Amino acid sequence: MEYNNVNNARTYLSIVFIVCTLAFAESTASANAPAALQKHECELLIVGATESGWAAAIQAARMGVNSIIIVHDGEWYGGQYTEQSLACVDEDKGVGKVGWGVDWHPMKRSFHRSGLFKEVMDRIETFNEKKYGAGMPGLPYHGPSTFHPAEAEQAFRELIQPYVDSKQIQVIWNHAPVAVEVMGKDSSHPRIRQVTFAPVDLQTGKTESPDVRVNARLTIDASDWGDVIQLAGVEYECGPDPQSRYGEPSAPPEDEISHNEMNPITWAMIVEDTHKPSPIERPENFDDRNYPRATGLSMNGFGKGLEWDRPIRSYGGILHWPAKNDGNKRMLSVYSVRRIVVGNKELGTPTAILLNYMNGQDYPLERLPARVVAALEEIEAGASQKNIVEMTREERQVIFDDAKQHSLGVLFHMQNYVHEHAADQTHTFRNFRLSPEFGTPDNLPPKPYIREGLRLKAMYMMREQDGRNRDGFEKTAAKERFSEVLYPDGLFPWQFHYDFHRTGRTYLKKEGDDGPWIDFEKPGRHTRFVSDRSVFPLRSLIPIRFDGLLGAQGNVGFSSIVSAAIRLHDQRIHIGQAAGAAAAVSLQHEIELRQLIEQRTLFEEIRAGLCSSLDGGIPLLIWPFRDLPADHPAFTAINRLHAAQLLSTEATEVDFRPDDPAKQAWIQKGIEQIYRSSQHRISLPKQNLTRGEFASEAWNQVKDLSMWKSWPHWDAHDT
Repeated sequence: MEYNNVNNARTYLSIVFIVCTLAFAESTASANAPAALQKHECELLIVGATESGWAAAIQAARMGVNSIIIVHDGEWYGGQYTEQSLACVDEDKGVGKVGWGVDWHPMKRSFHRSGLFKEVMDRIETFNEKKYGAGMPGLPYHGPSTFHPAEAEQAFRELIQPYVDSKQIQVIWNHAPVAVEVMGKDSSHPRIRQVTFAPVDLQTGKTESPDVRVNARLTIDASDWGDVIQLAGVEYECGPDPQSRYGEPSAPPEDEISHNEMNPITWAMIVEDTHKPSPIERPENFDDRNYPRATGLSMNGFGKGLEWDRPIRSYGGILHWPAKNDGNKRMLSVYSVRRIVVGNKELGTPTAILLNYMNGQDYPLERLPARVVAALEEIEAGASQKNIVEMTREERQVIFDDAKQHSLGVLFHMQNYVHEHAADQTHTFRNFRLSPEFGTPDNLPPKPYIREGLRLKAMYMMREQDGRNRDGFEKTAAKERFSEVLYPDGLFPWQFHYDFHRTGRTYLKKEGDDGPWIDFEKPGRHTRFVSDRSVFPLRSLIPIRFDGLLGAQGNVGFSSIVSAAIRLHDQRIHIGQAAGAAAAVSLQHEIELRQLIEQRTLFEEIRAGLCSSLDGGIPLLIWPFRDLPADHPAFTAINRLHAAQLLSTEATEVDFRPDDPAKQAWIQKGIEQIYRSSQHRISLPKQNLTRGEFASEAWNQVKDLSMWKSWPHWDAHDT
């Protein structure tokens, strides 16, 4: 699974494909003739082979959907893991796995890994163990599990490949949606009929003539920017939500909103040690003054004297790299905060580092530099005022190209200014090169890390007050508890801080938007608020009006604030897995997705598909207990009983303790709770049960009963 071999193989296949395509084209049409449309029919169309689209396809296939087509604008599975290069996973190592990061971080109050997230992470870590001698080879300060993106992509590919080989899943690469046909546009519930795609080049953002059309019974939009949702005219939101929209306590008032403000993008970089000088070329528009917060050396050397045109709450600036004998330590420095591999001479594996955000690398999406504004306005008048979600691919590419140069500037600054001012140059970045694993002309990932995109206007819009911690104003006061609202149609758990990177851009006072800039924190856009242990509802995947469509990836029903807390590796895979399960039940029963909310028996089929070991898979956690590993014998029973509200617990009892002895009073309370919900009284075959054994006995006795009642509605608009 070496990434050089992978890229060589792909290059060879690409050459063969191009030669065959050209030969065919010469024999059938002139070079200028429009491409003939390849027409496909399928049960389920998934737009985007992102981590969410990948998970949706596997889950749907495991639940019996026989005809699935994925269309992706790149050529890698895995989204933020791979083509966006977010190669350090913060989340879900289970209780007690706290050997990293700061004390308040939610990954120290995590869930056990489960579902397809665990399947792919297990595969990645098994590979790491063989190649690097450790499942988690980076010893990063922030996040335990690390990997090379190209090697992670192979893990994604291996898990989906059996379904591709069996023809259950077909994948069309390097294509993007360009048109959507909608039936019943003027009806109360229009329906997507078919989607047309065109070849696309991620390096330029340009598309060619359409050549693929897919007619599907149901579509999942797991793309980066909600392509199908936008083209179909499905209702959505982007940019900040004013406080008047959802009543969120930290939302800005209407008059303080900038429509194009978003959680920033970042063009991540993987760099690896060559043990010799390997400086990159000077990036376009480079100026050291863009990077005062890159390191403490930068801040102390020139940063404190700079005057910006917006107030700066804090500058940051951490250690550049460790001292000579501290290179392999887990510590806070640019070198080790997101290190993905600790070098090993015996194994011949160099130190590799993810450069992602700790050093002024983020790229805000408001107050764009003058050069970017000019380039956008040349494409289309008013383009510079659009939210990036609503830009064309060509327009986004202008921002992407500038963001690339800004990221390269971080590395150039580290290789030159910081190198020259560091007393100890043992671990200097001047000896690091950009990893060639992506196979791109510039050795950068094909895409930026996208923290926020389009938000589907769904049957339910999750909002900050549903899940924000109630122990104190900021996260340092948070204690373990379930959230204020636990949606009855929850499909998987989540918990994180409402994680906004700095969304504002400020320029030097004397130079304006032609000069250097840094990002800065805007009111309410920070990382100091944290959620309680929450669940994600099915309703947030279903459009409020359209039929035949599910959202996935980031294209789901939550506010901008909540989107900042549900954007990480595990959550995006869980979203896709939930969408795939909902699609499977809808297709098998020939029922509209929104009707699954009304027909409780069918809704529970979604949970059954997720929280089970279909096709040898790992069941997904659906209730936010802290201490349930996916391989526990009572895992499914405990999850299903609590998610279905047959058993309940106190708000602060976040551990089920499945192996503890079940006390008689607790057993009796559970029997009464189940009886009130199911009208079935549990009989126990033996005494001295553990809590997990009681749950298993109870679930085995009630799971086949026709007891599922429709949920009551609080009012006519509660969805």
